[in-house]
Amino acid sequence: MEDVAKLGEMALKLERYRREIIRALAWVIFGMVFGSIFTLASGLTLFGFGYEVFWILLVIASIIAGYVYARFLRYMPAESELKRWKKGIFLMFIPFAISYFVIPAIFHANALYFNTIWYPSLGIGLFLCGLYAGCRQMTYTGMLISVTSLILLPISKMPSNNVVIGAGLLCLSMMMFIYFITAIYIFFRAQRVIYEKG
Repeated sequence: MEDVAKLGEMALKLERYRREIIRALAWVIFGMVFGSIFTLASGLTLFGFGYEVFWILLVIASIIAGYVYARFLRYMPAESELKRWKKGIFLMFIPFAISYFVIPAIFHANALYFNTIWYPSLGIGLFLCGLYAGCRQMTYTGMLISVTSLILLPISKMPSNNVVIGAGLLCLSMMMFIYFITAIYIFFRAQRVIYEKG
């Protein structure tokens, strides 16, 4: 009987381990998808393409990320938690809708605004989604992105022609680094699931 209990305990640990590894991998994949698309968009802008290219590539990145996310959810939480995640993901889009459609309709928004507002919008969206879905890693990641968004305030005062692209690339690098930290944290937490005693 003791062997059966140990086997059952190991099966539960392996299931938790699998979920944590998938969560860690999700951050890396989403960071790569949006990071590569944003870098491509910045490069195309420097080659003379209009800012419309950002919208086209953002839609492409969202479709890719949505497909990957849907595939990942099949291997993730229990059904009750899954429903919360599916509803919570819509909270991600609220800050983007306000930032890109409401605020520019009320206030004048320049190229720097449009090139960087996605970063704090992402932070707030992750924070809201994480709170609703009960995912601490997503909540903390959203908080970290939101706090590091404050660096954009002094940058917005710089009188440089390259500040728009530079600020956008800074946001991109911060996002990818924070996603990396989140993935590594979840990965090492997954190792504790297997190797913790009891």
